[in-house]
Amino acid sequence: MLIWVRLSHFQAPCLQQMERLRRPPALLASPALSAEAPEPATNAHPSLRRLRVAIWLAFTLLAALIVGVAISLIRFDREQALQRAESELLSLTRALEEHVARSFGETEGAVAEVAGILAARASVEAFDDNELQRLLRQRAIHLPEADYLFVEREDGSLAADSSDPSPTEKSTEPAPKRAIPHLLKEEIEIGSPTRSPVTGHWITPLTRQVFDPAGKYLGTAGAAMSHSYFEGVYRDLQLAPRDTILILHATRAITLIRHPQVEELIGSSVADSPAIGAEHDQRSMVVTGSTDNDPAERITAYRRLADRPLIVGTSRPMEDALANFYEHRRRIAAGTSLLLTLVGALALLLHRDASRRDEERLALAELNATLEERVRLRTEELEQSNRELLSFSYSVSHDLRAPLRAINGFSHALAEDYGERLDDTGRNYLERLRKASLRMGELIDELQKLAGVSRHTLRIEHTDVTAIAREILDDLSTTAPERVVHTHVDSDLNADADPTLIRTALENLLGNAWKFSRDSHPTLIQVGGRAHGAEKLFYVTDNGIGFDMAHAGKLFEPFQQLHKRDGFEGSGIGLASVRRIVERHGGSVWAESSPGSGTTVFFTLPRSPAMVRRPRERLQG
Repeated sequence: MLIWVRLSHFQAPCLQQMERLRRPPALLASPALSAEAPEPATNAHPSLRRLRVAIWLAFTLLAALIVGVAISLIRFDREQALQRAESELLSLTRALEEHVARSFGETEGAVAEVAGILAARASVEAFDDNELQRLLRQRAIHLPEADYLFVEREDGSLAADSSDPSPTEKSTEPAPKRAIPHLLKEEIEIGSPTRSPVTGHWITPLTRQVFDPAGKYLGTAGAAMSHSYFEGVYRDLQLAPRDTILILHATRAITLIRHPQVEELIGSSVADSPAIGAEHDQRSMVVTGSTDNDPAERITAYRRLADRPLIVGTSRPMEDALANFYEHRRRIAAGTSLLLTLVGALALLLHRDASRRDEERLALAELNATLEERVRLRTEELEQSNRELLSFSYSVSHDLRAPLRAINGFSHALAEDYGERLDDTGRNYLERLRKASLRMGELIDELQKLAGVSRHTLRIEHTDVTAIAREILDDLSTTAPERVVHTHVDSDLNADADPTLIRTALENLLGNAWKFSRDSHPTLIQVGGRAHGAEKLFYVTDNGIGFDMAHAGKLFEPFQQLHKRDGFEGSGIGLASVRRIVERHGGSVWAESSPGSGTTVFFTLPRSPAMVRRPRERLQG
């Protein structure tokens, strides 16, 4: 009994001594490091002049880059502002084109209808005064764009108009002659702008000559397009304060309508306008420049009507179109100046601080050299500790096995020679002594194996996990051929790992599965795996007695046995060896179980050999 107690108490000191030898010494507290660390150098010879030149050259290049970016940004912003203005003006011009075409079209339709009625009567005089005036007023009531409709006799005198207060007050004087004589055709003619003899307002006449079926000229039907109407419509558009709307006569090359209205520009020549000289099939265009009538530079968008000699234009001063751009340019200039100031100040600070920073770099280089020396010494001490650990493990094995052999031998001799003299209690003590010595021998063997796992040099190669698992299960089946065990190992299980250590880990895991499932009928043992992110996941599962997950934290610790009282023998080192093997490969291990439902042990291994080496080097270094 005394020997058993002493052997039991020997476990803890052994492990403590192994842990002390395995632990690396403190890095900075080593006397050897303090004595052998090189003295930091104090003499430095930096090329300060080259450093200053480099700083100012960098500042110059950066300043040029900043200015270049600012100029490019300003140019781009100006182009964008012009494009926005052109797009807005073109959109407005298209809308105005539709309005002008509709207004002139409705008026031309009314004039054509009146001309048709006159031609059917074959004479202007065929109408009495009231009838002709009623006809004109009925047609004019739905034409807000026309100041009035009128009919002229063949001699050019006014026969009737829709604005006369009464037939008796009609003027018999000839109407004012237009700028050009009537053409002998039945097409609608758009005349030059003039003051209305009836209302005194600016109008643009639309006329159509009337002929009887025999071709005799009967007179003219016409409408006075109201400039006031167009002015009102354009005011409602709420244009920019200095935007201008133009309606030009493409054939006469004159201004028909202008908003805002300028008296001296109504009817003025626009022969020099690019829109007048453009090809007829060029429906739209945008021009930039000034004219004799308006010396300010403007952006103007023109649209030529498809079936009328009219051109609609919208114009905006360049200054207004670029107003936002000018503000943005001022901000860019201010920001650029501020940024250049900051960069210049930074360059000055860097210039003044060059010497100090150069000394700091030199000191850092010297510190790195010192650290490299310390790492070298630390590595030497770690290697020495590993050698001491190896020597200690062999010493423990040798020094403990001799007395254990003596204890075991003497206990056998005592049982053979004096067993009959001992009572049952004495023989029981003697048997327990013999078993304790055997148990101690097994513990020493397991400790040697655990130390061997830590000392083993990793040889990473392609490992066929499937083949290893099947070989181990075949070996286990020969130890108990009477058992009914159903096994399954997934095919194509492989890993980049040390095959010797992987075999050791699987021997422990499959051995446990075989042992703890002996009371299950039939026994089921499975080995499988799958991808698990950057790792490969493997598992060993059985339908054995399982365990309570409350004790899972002790499962992979040395000398921890969860089922010792249930008659399952073991040293408690196997799963600790598994954990050490997996961790040396850079993986992790855990178990999931419940009492009576079997156990599954999972472990992961890196998929790449490089990932295996990094954890190995970290653990060794």
